[in-house]
Amino acid sequence: MRLIMVAAVLLASASAMAAEYNNVRLVMLEAIDAPDGTAKGFIVGPIAEKFDTTTGARSPVMVEVTTLKSYQQVGCKRLNVRLKQANVPGKDGTSAEFGIDYGVNLCRDGSPPTEGMDLEYVGKALGTVSSKPMNMGK
Repeated sequence: MRLIMVAAVLLASASAMAAEYNNVRLVMLEAIDAPDGTAKGFIVGPIAEKFDTTTGARSPVMVEVTTLKSYQQVGCKRLNVRLKQANVPGKDGTSAEFGIDYGVNLCRDGSPPTEGMDLEYVGKALGTVSSKPMNMGK
């Protein structure tokens, strides 16, 4: 019994110490710089409010970012971002965890990695799009 109480206290302490983020980008940048390539915490603010409104749950929204790949370009990684919320009510009266996963290629400076990109093609495509005048039917 005592062991269970100690484990519960430790778990509650770890939860209380978890970082809070207003922005998922901050967690992604933390994961890029983390020695183990991971970062996690709680999402607060507008993102958490949107989850609450959408799911009908009031549980904290967790974010976990893990590194899937490190690019040769320094500070650039392929990340998996997982947002999840426990105790989301289902139509059958039960509750379950709801989660969203998505992948992001991101460099510390906010740009995407250039590894594997055909930069000449990208430059031509962007130049064509930005230099071509729009025909508004006049």
